[in-house]
Amino acid sequence: MDTNILTICGDSGPMPDFEKIKSDPNFIFEADPNFSPITLFNESGTAITVNSWLECANYVNGGWVNNFVKISNYEELLFYGLLGTSLLLIVLNIYKKTKEKKF
Repeated sequence: MDTNILTICGDSGPMPDFEKIKSDPNFIFEADPNFSPITLFNESGTAITVNSWLECANYVNGGWVNNFVKISNYEELLFYGLLGTSLLLIVLNIYKKTKEKKF
């Protein structure tokens, strides 16, 4: 059994055929009154609440997790770093030009 499914959803015996569930657009997960609802998150932060072990295992198999940590990617940090550096250089250049005109 997949360790992520076991850790997040718990144990429920044999592993279902996820490809069959995935390929059936009319598949409906039935709520299990004995299953405590769990909130899962995908990589973009979208949240869903699952109400059965089968639904939980299906989503966890698809990459969903039970805790969301926002990870800032390096492109975002690089963008803000370059923007800040550019603005600083522009301000320093303007300051230098105005100081030279006074003398």
